[in-house]
Amino acid sequence: MTHGWQSLVTAGQVVRGVCYASPIDFVGEPTRLTTIPPERVGLHGEYDYYGLAKRVQACFKERLGRLAAAKIVVKQRGAAVVLSGHLDSRALLEELVDLAMRTEGATQVEVCDLQLNDLRVPPGEVLQVA
Repeated sequence: MTHGWQSLVTAGQVVRGVCYASPIDFVGEPTRLTTIPPERVGLHGEYDYYGLAKRVQACFKERLGRLAAAKIVVKQRGAAVVLSGHLDSRALLEELVDLAMRTEGATQVEVCDLQLNDLRVPPGEVLQVA
């Protein structure tokens, strides 16, 4: 346990930076993470906390064009993609949700405060509102 206190830094009564490990963990170089979680991979393979949202937005720009994609706000909460903004149709929303779900690292897509300009529902389908 005394090895863990080697990295202890104190500021007043606040303890910061404690690492508890067995003595064999202190042999050699410190271990680093070898992989980046899929939702944290940036546009160019680097670590980016908002990497998933940026990659989804880039896919939307490629699919819709820059001006139309600017009307959609893409955020992320962990591995969840959150969409808001304005879209022309429900069909386009479904296509973008599918595109976001196919992006590596996305586990779910949430739609929050998204305005649809055309709410027509195809015959035989029911519009579900949660």
